[in-house]
Amino acid sequence: MNEQKWENVKVSGRDEVLQSIEKRANAYAESVVHDVRSVMHDYEVDMYRLVISIGRHFGMEKAYEIMSETVAEKRLKWFEQNVRASDLQGSDVEKGFVLYVQYFQPKDEDFLLVDRQPSQIKFRRKDYINAIAYACQVLGLDIIEVNNKVYANAMNKLFAKINPNLRHRFLAYSGNWYEEVIELTY
Repeated sequence: MNEQKWENVKVSGRDEVLQSIEKRANAYAESVVHDVRSVMHDYEVDMYRLVISIGRHFGMEKAYEIMSETVAEKRLKWFEQNVRASDLQGSDVEKGFVLYVQYFQPKDEDFLLVDRQPSQIKFRRKDYINAIAYACQVLGLDIIEVNNKVYANAMNKLFAKINPNLRHRFLAYSGNWYEEVIELTY
């Protein structure tokens, strides 16, 4: 009888829901990952539809600014809870790079250092979820513009804790890989 409940009846309650998810994840791992990625993609599309709606009323620059502020708030809170600026070592560019890596925690196979110079560090990062690119494609938005106006701008507010001239920029996107740079600008 209990086994039939899992198969035919919608579960309720936190424990039962989590147990159901765990059972399905163990049995159908690949399809569960696919389903979760689809939910994340749909969420991102909905979020950018909201941004576009705000943009229609107040202009896209203001819409991107509002979204970037919410992203920056999250990153600044993370900084306050996890980083002591005095512990960061190296040049300002190196400190920014270390912060970036600490925040995103990319896997080695999803991250490639392209060029390291005193005034900038270029790198490539694979986006495993790829929800932002998906939303931009669905809604006809420029992925580099969105990433620079929302996410790089938010990272720049975090970098201002190190140096107000430290900047993060997205340079290109291809096949789930972003090319990015952290640099000093004057």
